[in-house]
This record gives sequence, C-alpha cells and structure tokens, in this order.
Amino acid sequence: MIIVAGGCSLVFGSELKDCDNVDHSLSTWPALLAKEHDYHCVAWGGYSNDAIARTVINKISQVGKCGVIVQWTFPGRYEFQFDYDTGQRKSPWHTITPWTTKQDVTDMFFTQDEDQLDMHKEHTVTAIESGTAEFADTFYKHVGSNNYWAQYSTLKEILYLQMFLKIVGIPYMFTAVDNCIMDNYNLHTDDTIAAVYYSIDWSKFYWFPKGSHQGETVAPRGFYQWAVENKYPMYTTHPQESAHKDAAELIRDTFNEMVTQSN
Repeated sequence: MIIVAGGCSLVFGSELKDCDNVDHSLSTWPALLAKEHDYHCVAWGGYSNDAIARTVINKISQVGKCGVIVQWTFPGRYEFQFDYDTGQRKSPWHTITPWTTKQDVTDMFFTQDEDQLDMHKEHTVTAIESGTAEFADTFYKHVGSNNYWAQYSTLKEILYLQMFLKIVGIPYMFTAVDNCIMDNYNLHTDDTIAAVYYSIDWSKFYWFPKGSHQGETVAPRGFYQWAVENKYPMYTTHPQESAHKDAAELIRDTFNEMVTQSN
C-alpha cells in the first residue's frame, strides 16, 4: 500500500541521524509505521498547515489510491506563492514564519548544532535578499501575529483536506505537534470559528496520552508536547529517535485500522 505522510520538520525528520536535510528520515514515527509499505513523505522543515494540505493533495493526484498520515503543525505559519524566485528550495512556494522577519543573522535562536545554525542563517540571508523577509515583516505586523487568524486559518486547512480525502475516498489519520490547534478560546464567542471547528471530524485525530501539570489533568497532547513532557532526549529543537520509536508503537493500532479501511 502507498502511504503518504504530510507535516513539517517533525515528519520530515530534521536532525535525526539518517536525515541529511535533502532526503527525509526513515526514523520518524510515520516512516516506522509504513516501513512495510511504499512510503512517500511530502513533509518539509518549516512547513505551514496550508503547505501541508497542498502537498498532500498534490501527491495523491500523482499516486492515486493510498493511505494518508498528517501531523498538523503550529498555527502562525503561512504559505504563499510569490511572483518571483524566493531562493528557497520549494520556490515560488514559500512558508513564512515569525523567524522569516529576522534581520540580524547573528542573533539566531538557541542552537549548539552548527549545521542547523548555518541552515537557518542561510534561510535568513536568502529571505532578506529576495524580499520575503520584508513581506513577512509587514504581514505579521498587520495580520500574521493575530491569534484569531492563526487559529481560523489552521482550522480551514484541516477541514479542507479532510473533505477532500472523504470525497476521493482516501483513508487517513490525523494528529498534530501540539493541541493548540484545538484552542477553543474563540469557540464559544465567535460564529465563524465555531462553524469551521464543529465541521471537522475530530474522531479522525490521534492524540497522545494525557499528562498532568501541577496535579491537574490536562488535555490530550500533540507529538511534540508529549515528547517534551515525557522528557525524551532532544536534539536542538526536535525529539530524538527514541520518541519516534515509542510514538509509533502508541499509534500502531490506529495506523493498522486505517490500512484495513483501504482493503
């Protein structure tokens, strides 16, 4: 069976030992689950949720019948198709994040990994030279930093991909890096958020086991949250292989159920 996996760097496998920032890792939890299948990873480091939906649909149009795994990423990232070469590997499509606005390459976020630092510096310099950094600065100033817009945009992409998969009859399973995509801050006060939120089939989501914080039970977790709270070893900003291995075992039954649906 063909398995298509979409997501950001946590599905691509950035920093994992078998990932060279060109070819995806086979040590991520989706790759481990799909090792007996024909695995197609369309994830990429820094991807936004709209980029995830777009690339999954594109791959389905190429491979046809398949099963789909999607790990939605953090809201607040946005993909655009620019009218010029952005200098990025996926140009003219390019995802901007709050880091795209950073003008001082000497003041990068914490990292002790020289390869990761060099990669982020390269992206920053390219964004400044191409003009996407200037665009991102304006976008986040007026729109992108708005938590409402981030949540609304993410919910729309989830519903969009979910409806597409149902229409074409593709079995799928969703999860997320963080449970903030379920943030219901606006849910009970905003008709627009509520309309999209309640149209999503949340039963198709796998959430990682609940944790506890200061004695209070907290909501089910995303993969990244779960790995951090369970103190799995980390590389610079990504859980190491052991977290992916244990996550694959937790999700295996859900994955097998999805595979069975396609038969």
